[in-house]
Amino acid sequence: MDTSLIKNALISEKSFAAAGNSKFTFVVDKSATKAEVAETVAELFDVEVLDVNMISVKGKVKRTRKGVGKRSDFKKAILTLKKGSKIDLFEVEKDEKSKKDDKKSKVTEKDSQNRSKEKVSDTKVTVRSKKEMPRKVI
Repeated sequence: MDTSLIKNALISEKSFAAAGNSKFTFVVDKSATKAEVAETVAELFDVEVLDVNMISVKGKVKRTRKGVGKRSDFKKAILTLKKGSKIDLFEVEKDEKSKKDDKKSKVTEKDSQNRSKEKVSDTKVTVRSKKEMPRKVI
């Protein structure tokens, strides 16, 4: 087992959404193979790996004041784990208090939307003709 194969976990909205389906994403060494990554992750996190998908990502070309630059190429591995297996790096838990606050904020958002609709319907809009519009003085 070579722990230097796995560089870091890839943290993004897409990877967190996939973590709910037991799929976890890691940035790995460019020379890593599926078997090596599966073995390393299984030993490091004490989980059972069912499948490994590898993707080589080409770095984007970016323009700067000084010219053109290129981001580094990297390889990512998407690991599918056995149902019920979890990796702690991808777990986000909310406190009970924050869950209650979320519910309260949703209720207040609905109330404010209803009030704003009432305000819009009560106001009257008058349209001026072009002659009545003030002119800019230069």
